[in-house]
Formats: sequence, C-alpha cells, structure tokens
Amino acid sequence: MTRTLSVLLLGSSLMLAQKFDISGERIRPHVQFLASDLLEGRGVGTRGGDLATEYIAMQFELEGLKPAGDNGTYFQRVPLVGAETLPEARVSATKGDQSVALRWLDDYVGVTNEQKTDVKLDGDVIFVGHGIDAPEFNWNDYKDTDVRGKIVFLFTNEPPSDDPKYFGGKALTYYGRWVYKYEEATRQGAQAVFIIHTTPTAGYGYDVV
Repeated sequence: MTRTLSVLLLGSSLMLAQKFDISGERIRPHVQFLASDLLEGRGVGTRGGDLATEYIAMQFELEGLKPAGDNGTYFQRVPLVGAETLPEARVSATKGDQSVALRWLDDYVGVTNEQKTDVKLDGDVIFVGHGIDAPEFNWNDYKDTDVRGKIVFLFTNEPPSDDPKYFGGKALTYYGRWVYKYEEATRQGAQAVFIIHTTPTAGYGYDVV
C-alpha cells in the first residue's frame, strides 16, 4: 500500500487562479525543489516520492485548500504492484555452437509488466528494423513478417529524415518512442522486445537507459 495526493485539480486551479496571478517567478522555486537531486527522481514508494507529496500537501495547506483525502488529509491510500529486475537476471543469445551472455546494466536493461516473480523468455529472434507500422508514411517494418511468439530486435528512434512531413523530419514523433515500439510489437504478437541502443540513433548515451 502507498498513498497519493487526492485533490480536485479543477477546483484547486480555480481557487489559486483567483488568489494569485500565475507567473514564472512564483512557480520557479517549487519546480527547483521538486526537480532537485534531493528528491532522487520522485519515484512512487521511494523516499524522494514521499518528500515530494509531503511538500505539495504542505503547499495546499498554506494556500487554504480543503483536504479531500482519507481521514481529513490530502492523501488517499491506493494498492500498487511493482516489478523490479534483479541483478542476477541473465540474457543470452545462441546461434549454432556460439553463445553470447549479456550482463545486467553493463550490456542491457530490462523490465516486465507481467507482475510475476519469475519471467522466462525463450524463442527465436527476428530483426524488424525500427519496428514501425506507419501507413501514412508508407512504412511497415512488419510487412510479410510473422513475429507471433517471437522476440523482436529493433532500432531505437525512427527512420532518419530531414523532411518535416516525413516522420516529423528531425523531430521525434510517437513512432520513435519506446512505448510505441512495445505497443506495436504486442499488437503483432511478439513475446518480447529488445531495442538496440546507440548514442547517434537515440540522441543520448547508454547511461540514460
């Protein structure tokens, strides 16, 4: 169990708008604190997350907002389920008599949303380019390829282009996001997705991953 802020955003926004003018000068110190390294990313259920919610609740109280949470507080208890990959997790690839073992965090980062204590993947691997099906751009990396039950390997980001009318040019569209690639691979029936990271194609280093 954890707790989360419970407020009527519309009502609080209207109240604050009536009392104060919204300005960068007023917002800046709050953003600086909530984005500081002290809060360690503000993850749910972490020390930083608790500090962030306590800070916001304190600001609500100072502004005179009426609590709408449990037992007269600004908080509401909600059940959460999380999954964390353990350091002993292993990934290996085999072709013929050759095998490659990948080391957790050094060579790969992996997560699962299956909410199981033990998740095993074992299957053929298929490379599918960028893993994108974008009919408006006449692009389909899955065309004539059956990936049902397979593990797909694909590039991060999207096809490079300088034309803003083609995959947004240098801008990143939703097709280049990790979430889209997971969603599309799921629609295609794949059991797992591995995204190949390089700094030039992603625009950021492996330390971000």
